[in-house]
Amino acid sequence: MIWVVRQFITHQILVVGPERVKFPIRVEVEYQEEKGRVSDGSLRKKVLYNKSFLMKHYPHLREKDLELLVEERVQRAIQEHLAVSEGVE
Repeated sequence: MIWVVRQFITHQILVVGPERVKFPIRVEVEYQEEKGRVSDGSLRKKVLYNKSFLMKHYPHLREKDLELLVEERVQRAIQEHLAVSEGVE
């Protein structure tokens, strides 16, 4: 059993009126791996993106909607990342 820490960057496209903004999201996942699988309940994540910039430049954007959009993208990216990691190892 080992602890694994992986960092990667994913991107989200935000449509605000006629504008489309693609912004990076840095994700760090830490989990316990046993026999090539993620141990239940061991997954922890850190998410970084420039929320203050987006909220400042797009005042009609609701913070809760942005957080939900980012969380959905992060969950998909983590699932994709873990599927690739398990397939390689």
